[in-house]
Amino acid sequence: AAVLRFQSRHGLEQDALVGRKTLAALNVSVDGRIEQIRLNMDRTRQVFDTAREDFVLVNIPAFETYLYRDGQAVWTTKVVVGETDAETPIFEAMMNTVVLNPTWTVPYRIASEELLPKIQQDQDFLSRGNYEVRARDGSPVDPADVDWVLLNRNNFPYTLVQQPGPLNELGRIKFLLPNEYAVCMHDTPKKHLFELYSRAFSHGCIRMDKPVDFAAALLDKEGWTRAQIDTRLESIQTYTIRLSEPLPVIVTYLTAVVDDTGTIHFDRDLYGNDVAAQ
Repeated sequence: AAVLRFQSRHGLEQDALVGRKTLAALNVSVDGRIEQIRLNMDRTRQVFDTAREDFVLVNIPAFETYLYRDGQAVWTTKVVVGETDAETPIFEAMMNTVVLNPTWTVPYRIASEELLPKIQQDQDFLSRGNYEVRARDGSPVDPADVDWVLLNRNNFPYTLVQQPGPLNELGRIKFLLPNEYAVCMHDTPKKHLFELYSRAFSHGCIRMDKPVDFAAALLDKEGWTRAQIDTRLESIQTYTIRLSEPLPVIVTYLTAVVDDTGTIHFDRDLYGNDVAAQ
């Protein structure tokens, strides 16, 4: 029972076994935890010592997102964040748009390095994934007219656009928050990832476990009902909603937080930021 409590408070898989990760957390010194708390108190002041009342908070190490209204957390969901070699950055931006049934314009690096080899092995990959091929000027290209074998990551003159549907990598909904890192928040068809305790699998964007619930909570102030959102989603037609009041989004890195009962929780230093700050 003590191990389960410890694991719950340290963002670890709750299996009651003192495995490698649990042992490493047990062996953190008291001085180490004090320094971790000090670092996170400084980070917390930057987030909360403002006049902001309504905002979205993404905590990278906890793999969680919260919606705040009138200074209180009213909704939360699990998220997937960037891998350790494709970190989700720490930044602030304004969420201004919700897109239902989005298309996905595949970034050049992903298209040329990850998807191109799959196309070269099996050209049906494009049709199965509901991808369209476009030239640089945006005009459509017939995949059958392309000699894919001659292409490589340094010579890929096309843009791949995945159409809306159940296989779309952005899922059924995305939230735009213009920023210099091109990070957005979105749904995902890979729901199994949310069952894992460590959820660093993306290329930097923030994938949400319950994005439709989030949209309903977010768009309530815009006069949208959950039924209206569901109807739009069922159409599989892309539909864009501009927020009348853009909402601040704070993507932060808190490895120590206190819950409503006054209990402190620690999370792993996913990207090594705590170590770098000491």
